[in-house]
Amino acid sequence: MSSFASRFPRLAEWRGWLPAAALALFMFAALIALGGDRGYFYRGGGFHDWNPARTLTIAKNLSPEHNFILARGVRLNADGGFEYDFYGRFPIGGFVLTRLAILPFGDSLADELFATRILAMLMFCGAAALAFLAISRIAGSRRVAFAATSLAFSGFYAVYYADALFNEGVMDLFGAALVFHGMAVFVQEGRFRQLLVKTCAALLLGWHVYALLLPFIFLGLGGEALALLRSAAAANEKAKAARAAIISLARSRYAALAAVSILFGSALFAFNFAGQYMADGGETEFARLPLFDSVMRRFGQTEAYEGYVELEWGNFLRRQLYRAGVVSAPYAAVRAVGYDFPAHEPTVTPLAPSLLGLSAACAALAALALARGRRLLLATAVLFGFCWAIPMRYNTFAPGHSFESLPFIFLALALFALALIGARRLLGGRAVLGIGAAAALVFALSVFLVGQRDRDPTEAQRAKAEMAEFDAIREIAREKRVATFQYDSLSNLRKYYLQGTYRADPLENVCDPRRADFAVSPRRLENPRPLIPENRFAFLYEAPALTELCRAERRLLESSPPAARSVFDVYYEADSLRYLKEPCEPSDYEAQFFIHAHPADPNAPIPWTLRAGPPDSVMRFDGACLLTMESPRYLTSALQTGQRASDGERLWEVSIIPPLNAEARAFYEKAYQDTAASGEPAARSGGFDLYLNRDLDTLSYLKAPCGEDDARGRFFLSVHPVNVEDLPADRREVGHESLNFTFAPPAGVVFDGKCMATRRLPDYDIAIIETGQWVPGGERLWGAEVVVGR
Repeated sequence: MSSFASRFPRLAEWRGWLPAAALALFMFAALIALGGDRGYFYRGGGFHDWNPARTLTIAKNLSPEHNFILARGVRLNADGGFEYDFYGRFPIGGFVLTRLAILPFGDSLADELFATRILAMLMFCGAAALAFLAISRIAGSRRVAFAATSLAFSGFYAVYYADALFNEGVMDLFGAALVFHGMAVFVQEGRFRQLLVKTCAALLLGWHVYALLLPFIFLGLGGEALALLRSAAAANEKAKAARAAIISLARSRYAALAAVSILFGSALFAFNFAGQYMADGGETEFARLPLFDSVMRRFGQTEAYEGYVELEWGNFLRRQLYRAGVVSAPYAAVRAVGYDFPAHEPTVTPLAPSLLGLSAACAALAALALARGRRLLLATAVLFGFCWAIPMRYNTFAPGHSFESLPFIFLALALFALALIGARRLLGGRAVLGIGAAAALVFALSVFLVGQRDRDPTEAQRAKAEMAEFDAIREIAREKRVATFQYDSLSNLRKYYLQGTYRADPLENVCDPRRADFAVSPRRLENPRPLIPENRFAFLYEAPALTELCRAERRLLESSPPAARSVFDVYYEADSLRYLKEPCEPSDYEAQFFIHAHPADPNAPIPWTLRAGPPDSVMRFDGACLLTMESPRYLTSALQTGQRASDGERLWEVSIIPPLNAEARAFYEKAYQDTAASGEPAARSGGFDLYLNRDLDTLSYLKAPCGEDDARGRFFLSVHPVNVEDLPADRREVGHESLNFTFAPPAGVVFDGKCMATRRLPDYDIAIIETGQWVPGGERLWGAEVVVGR
């Protein structure tokens, strides 16, 4: 080998990549063979419908004609100019790469989706190959690297998102692996220019790189500073030596890496800012551009997060540990013990995966103490996921954002590498070779199990039919002004097909036939008939049908009574609220709308949320207006909605209790049974069993059989603290805090002959709780005392 290397140094260097190429090829083959038809638009309107379609649509819109603006929608306005639905918070590189990948496929959406899926899997396997090469250098063993990489990339989220092409997924994962390999080469061989090039290339794909650079740069600078301070302490002229140390740190390669990455990332951001600014003719201030608002929202600096109860760090860290646990556990092993993960993160973080993540993080950090000479790289890998989570804190509770867990793959990589380094020392290389073979089998089995759990032939057939119908629509309406109605999860698919055509703005009159040439709607009308009668999901009409389509929406809505009446009649739907008013003028909906949503689960990390802003869509016709506001998609026990003025004053407000559908009944039944099975009640009175949870911060009321009459009146709840100073100032003289409530959502619910209410208790040491029920007229029906002692 040494003779070969001396004669052919270039070939010897490339020869070291062969095992990585073999690993990548194996993973790619497993994803193709075992993943089957698990692809976009086959998951029932979930993640794999939305994000890859968005990526593809932005890539299709990327062109010199539009000044390379990142936009998920391009509209042709009434003057023949372009209007854009901007999406510029990501760097341009990933979309350029996507555009190049789909160029050979012409105008076929099915072929282009296949191309993006292949590109995503190639990036996933490329990330694994780069991780393998980096761990090979760190561990000094390809066997350790093979086994560690196979196990780390076998986690549920890793495999689940392996074929989904979007910036915050495999694009960023590949970029991070590219930089991590560059870090390993730099630390061992000092090849700094290579690290700079890889960093800039990765930044073209996404922003995860900064979360990887952060611990690497700070730990690297810290190590150099410590060494320089020791030298300064040993020198006679300490002040002079300290100044020299500061100058040396400023000239450090770690500082240079920070400067280059910040400058290059700023240039990418400036490019997107300039594109949006120029597209608007320079008439919009920078602070009002959509990109600026998007960035501010990600850091919780806009009204989008007004009303979130503090995003408590305890809840936030538990969610990150949950993600780390899900990623660190190979999915085949999880299924082997009879456990499974939900496809998306639940609102309430499960305890078992969180404990697993905590164990993984602690084990990795503890093992670092033994990893001499490798600590900088392995510590960077361990901290990467947590560093990325901090700026994404305001997304931490979004169930659809479980893809934010992918950086924790590097935590799993470090953990498995450290464990296998120890195994090699104790058991020898042959044992690690056997572990590597088993790890490859675990990866293949994990891919198979993830593919099987999401197969839905019916959904696949529907998706293909919808795509075929949009193909037929496009042949007629290409480059015409097309007004569209909401298509929920197919919104990005719709934008893909209607590039460069007119799509009515949410606050413009979608019902005006003069504003479009055609209309596309999910509703079938008999008069006028759709232009393509054989379609079953998407219907194309000539422009005069717009008014009739809006009337049909109203007739359908008014077929049942409104959930509440005020200035607007408010109708409740599964994932939206609709507001109807007649007569109606634009001034009626200029004031901001808001929605308060209370989760059915009182222990959810977010007890209630607020959405505030303009309506998602406005239909004006026949002197009336019909508005739509999307509401939270999780199970809610109650909502409040209305409008408020610019100074925050409530103009009107109504409360809505969602109907008890099958999902709600199942949820409440499970909650009731779980509480009843938690142990003996803390007290019994008036037919109610009172339960304190283990943390002594929640009091639950259960009664069965029970009906509306049993829950009438007002319930009193007085909390006496151990220390009266813990009470609000106006309650200290009284000596207790009153948390009285009525037995109605969100406090309580009556369902299927049962009554259940749950009340959160104050966060201080409680001595005694007094509770009971009054009936109209002030008569005390029953009372009970619960001794808490915390």
